[in-house]
Amino acid sequence: MITRSHLEALLEVAETRSIQGAATRTGRSRATYNRYLRELREAFGAPELMRRAPGQREGVLTPEGEQLTEQARLLLSRWDEWMTETRDLVSEAHRALRVGALPGAFDLIADLLLEIRADDPKLPLKVVEYPEARLLDGVASGEVDLGFGNVSETVPKSLRFEVLGPLEWAVIIPDAMSRRFPAEVRLVDLDGVPLIVNQAGPARDRIEREFSAHTLRLNAVFEVGSTPRIVELVSRGFGVAIVSRFRTAFLPKGVRVRPLIGGPSPLTAGVFTRKTAQLSPAGQRLVEAARTRFRRLRAKETGAE
Repeated sequence: MITRSHLEALLEVAETRSIQGAATRTGRSRATYNRYLRELREAFGAPELMRRAPGQREGVLTPEGEQLTEQARLLLSRWDEWMTETRDLVSEAHRALRVGALPGAFDLIADLLLEIRADDPKLPLKVVEYPEARLLDGVASGEVDLGFGNVSETVPKSLRFEVLGPLEWAVIIPDAMSRRFPAEVRLVDLDGVPLIVNQAGPARDRIEREFSAHTLRLNAVFEVGSTPRIVELVSRGFGVAIVSRFRTAFLPKGVRVRPLIGGPSPLTAGVFTRKTAQLSPAGQRLVEAARTRFRRLRAKETGAE
């Protein structure tokens, strides 16, 4: 029986032009790929799917392999569309509110979700915290209806992005290190200073570019997966960090805030949704409540002691 795994394996081999390359990329064994390709040949009566010249590591698809690869790509695309549509139908039938958020963005909506549940206790609720690289995939695939995070350089064509507001920068410092820094921190004050940063994502990219543009040394002593983790390490005295001023509304004791003068351009906070999906009333309410709360938090920010 041919499964989705068979088709995915064929595409992986076609992209890397070798079974070894596909195995190295995915961690599957070569034996698994050989079995999948053999079963595909037998199912469709294809003599060979890939040819490789003697002594060559990479091969080329045979005409039969090219045809089967194209059909596999088309079928998987249709399958993904069907999965997304089905998730939407099931969610609509149960009136579910399905929300995705970056760990750093969840603080904005946590209390709002509790308020919505309090008003409608029977509302099915699903919340997923995604790493930076997975949020948009979760929204695009229909796993969640809303994704709270930061906009990248471009928004995928299948998604829309509703702006909540800009995320200006601040520097957070452990109490024990606060006397080393002026009341207003400039980027040059952070040259070579031990910093706690995100491993990847828009914030990390902008900070790196800004340090490079000013010929400063970014001394990333800790690289972590989320902004809350950054705040935790600062509070424990491991270093300082550049974070959005929005984040300063959720700081623990023992952390001081300084405004950052001349830092990176602000990120933009907002909500990702799919263009083809209609938001439920609960989803619309959450977006409006998040927009109102974001504005109130920004109005209260001072960014300095």
